[in-house]
Amino acid sequence: MEVYMKKTLLLALVLLLVVSGMGLFAAGQTESAEGKMRVAVSLPPANNAWQARLLDTVLAETAKDTDEFEFTVKNAVDDADQYNMLQTFKDGGYDMIIVLPGNGTLMTPICEEIYDAGIKVMVLDRPIESSKYTVLLAGDNYGAGVNGAKYLGARLGGKGQIAVLRSYVGIPIDLERYNGFMNTLKKEYPGIKVLVEGDGEFNQEAGLKAMSNILPAYPKIDAVFCQDDETAIGALTAIESAKRTDIQFVTGMGGAKNAYDRMTAKDPRYGASMSYFPSMGGDGVRLAKEILRGATFKKDNLSPSYIVTSENVAQYMKEAY
Repeated sequence: MEVYMKKTLLLALVLLLVVSGMGLFAAGQTESAEGKMRVAVSLPPANNAWQARLLDTVLAETAKDTDEFEFTVKNAVDDADQYNMLQTFKDGGYDMIIVLPGNGTLMTPICEEIYDAGIKVMVLDRPIESSKYTVLLAGDNYGAGVNGAKYLGARLGGKGQIAVLRSYVGIPIDLERYNGFMNTLKKEYPGIKVLVEGDGEFNQEAGLKAMSNILPAYPKIDAVFCQDDETAIGALTAIESAKRTDIQFVTGMGGAKNAYDRMTAKDPRYGASMSYFPSMGGDGVRLAKEILRGATFKKDNLSPSYIVTSENVAQYMKEAY
């Protein structure tokens, strides 16, 4: 009887340890109750056509593989909202958080916190100021600036006076595009002078306002380099409203359909778009799935920038947004 009771107590102890161990293991998991891997996607305000199309591609991809993955997708209303959103996601038991920072500088601390907490971090499109992330999927913004300088410099014959419209001056994506442009001008086209800079904030309204403020103070401008197609369309609207014939052309970036339509119509005043496309949103979600399934991957992934003009716009039109 004593031996039997000892065996019974031992079995009960083993079962208790197993159950306790299972409880500890479950507490350390980030899968949902259904055993799905969980991914949160944090996006900035969809306040331009590029962001709106990117959201569409994200939603299309998150609707797939729902037997394996559970997705939460949210657009922030501003930078403070995105920061708070990411804080909530950090504490929400996710396997991976995908973030397209509205402002890469401001989102750097919270992205580092998420990474330090052991959660995979994918930075999409706009870089942060840290190496604390799992994977980056972005357009080649520095290369887009280089391409913009090469197109503008060649079309002006290496000489002229220009205006530059940046986008949220000082954030990482702005600096990459701006530095690519300015470094190339300095090296290859020293005869081109930048008269003035403004901030087009990635949208038509800001581009219109910035260009409208510049025009009265500068009676002779040969061209305008814009770091976004929506900004460039706004700038061109201001130029046309002011009937400024001295400005030969504007350039943009991104791949907006209204810019492509101008080039399709052979409008000489819309010179070129240094384009990479919002399909990277869906690409990012697909890559996240593969990483969580255990696939090997490269940490930094850059999509090339294409110089799209009236000569080749037809082949890129299906990617326009």
